[in-house]
Amino acid sequence: SGTHHELCRAVHAEQNAIIQAAMHGISIEGATLYCTHQPCILCAKMMINAGVRKVVYQHRYPDQTALEFLEQAGIEVVRVEEDFE
Repeated sequence: SGTHHELCRAVHAEQNAIIQAAMHGISIEGATLYCTHQPCILCAKMMINAGVRKVVYQHRYPDQTALEFLEQAGIEVVRVEEDFE
């Protein structure tokens, strides 16, 4: 739903990727992050702070503010539209 993230036990794939890189001592500064859905606001903030430079996704997510944050931070955002039919 894009709301009440603090009540959810799970983390998004983007968050997990950033955490796993940190656990293994891998810098993702300047990286491109590929994900199925547009990042939410929490993921966007983590990507900004981790130094991600580009994010590529396919499906929209109802969080325009996240896109605005990424744009303001100078992160390139690319939505791919692929027809699987």
